[in-house]
Amino acid sequence: MKKCTLALLLLLYLSGKAQTFTRWAQVVGWDGVSHWSKYMISMPGYQGPNSLPVPRITNGSIDSNFTISATGQLHYSKGDQTQNLNIYANYCLVKDRISFDLVWVPYERYTMSTAIKEKRHVFSQFFDDQEATGEVHLNTNIQLLNKWRKNIQLALRIGYRFPSGSGFGAARYTDGPGYYFDLSAGKSIAHTPLKWIGMLGFYTWQIESAEHNQDDAFMFGTGLEWNKPLLKIQGYIAGYLGYLKNSGDKPIVLRLQGEKKFNRISVLFGLQHGIHDFAFTSVEAGAKYQIQ
Repeated sequence: MKKCTLALLLLLYLSGKAQTFTRWAQVVGWDGVSHWSKYMISMPGYQGPNSLPVPRITNGSIDSNFTISATGQLHYSKGDQTQNLNIYANYCLVKDRISFDLVWVPYERYTMSTAIKEKRHVFSQFFDDQEATGEVHLNTNIQLLNKWRKNIQLALRIGYRFPSGSGFGAARYTDGPGYYFDLSAGKSIAHTPLKWIGMLGFYTWQIESAEHNQDDAFMFGTGLEWNKPLLKIQGYIAGYLGYLKNSGDKPIVLRLQGEKKFNRISVLFGLQHGIHDFAFTSVEAGAKYQIQ
């Protein structure tokens, strides 16, 4: 009798925790034919915090160092708590001319409420998943118009997002490619360590929709940078604006990022707060090592 009671309690617990296929079909309005992936919403407002991030603003200059960084990040949102590791790397091909940088989330752990899972159309098979691997972002950076460098720094960035992440059915990553390109600028203010930084560009990514197979967005950002030999701090607003109405494709964030150098090792820190179509407040800390 005791064993039967325990088994019944376990069954009730699991049934309350998991979502059935029938419930998923009711939530998404399944037509009885289409594959479940057609109901996933590949928009930043319906994904995890690392799925379609707003690209970081650069300062118009090429990083000529070979570095690798590792950080930990905490994301807080109502109904979605996420923790992840980040790997960053930068390699300079031609000093002060061309560089490549990479961003990757090798591990992500998360917990989501039932309401958030249903809002994001999480498929029943993945309803209780709590771990994922992120996608790889690879950027090519090209310095422009070096003869103007004393007045203003300009750089072109061409970025590609590889569909290498897991967790598509759990609405953590889109499982589709994307690319962006932008022009970044930096201009010193009155011969001080303070610099204005800005960015304009274009962002496009593959989506799941009966009417569209991709979304296109205008990308922007502006702010200030304090840059001393051993300390760099950036504060700015950035985002991108997709063309689909009321779809969650217009994320805008406020960011504060800093780097304190100690010879070859630097300490990194960052704060981020979403103000539109990005319902997370994030904290990041880690270290960077300069290889050469």
